[in-house]
Amino acid sequence: MNRTIISAFLAAGILLSAQCVGHAASSSIAYTKKWLCNTPVHVVTVNLNDPDIVVSTAVARRGIGSSEGFGSMLSRLSPAAAITGTYFCLNSLVPVGDIVVDGRTVNTGSVGTGICFTPDNILEFKPAGGRRDWTGYQSVVCSGPNLVRNRIAYVTKRMEGFTSESLYRKASRTAVGITKANKMLLVSVNQPIYMGTLAKIMKDLGAVNAANLDGGTSTALYCKGRVLSHPGRKLTNLIVVYESQKKFAAVRHRLAPSPVASGGNPRS
Repeated sequence: MNRTIISAFLAAGILLSAQCVGHAASSSIAYTKKWLCNTPVHVVTVNLNDPDIVVSTAVARRGIGSSEGFGSMLSRLSPAAAITGTYFCLNSLVPVGDIVVDGRTVNTGSVGTGICFTPDNILEFKPAGGRRDWTGYQSVVCSGPNLVRNRIAYVTKRMEGFTSESLYRKASRTAVGITKANKMLLVSVNQPIYMGTLAKIMKDLGAVNAANLDGGTSTALYCKGRVLSHPGRKLTNLIVVYESQKKFAAVRHRLAPSPVASGGNPRS
């Protein structure tokens, strides 16, 4: 093979590589697998600087007090990415924290830090304590405890109302965080780890603030056709991400049953 042909192949290869890099860079939702704290970690990064991205909460098909399989929820809601939300009572199936879907409070709980999304894609972590007004937020789910606050990794435990010591034992885990560059991190770890280890992982990933989500057999993470963490039970609520306003609009009515469909007015 002469030098001209070799040069042509090299040039084509360089061009193809540049195109691939450019395509990856243009995506506002991306998945990577990392190894942190001697642990394999699944990370979905969502660029909240993209005005077309929509982040929402969603509940089971039949509303509060019911559950739905993860696969069923993904099929019904068609998100680009999804992660499990807050804890729920295994008997009543009622979530333990407040949930706001599309600006409407559908569940009122008693514990946790508010993971709050504004209509213009600002993610805020609101401290626990007292009855809270979620006016102005598009979506909210109260979970926790906090894992990272102002770049410092620590677990607040009882301060947020979580009193069960079983919560702090080793378990598979999920978390959500935000970086200085306004990138949201959806993270799952499928092997059992302590919550303190998860806090270190979130800090190492660059999270300025981060909070724990439901874990154990509720650990669930999905990105663009691939289930990265398979839950061992049906779920009651999710955080879902859409790549465009159009895709979100098409499923908006499925995020939570209307007050009539759920058999009564939502709690607020």
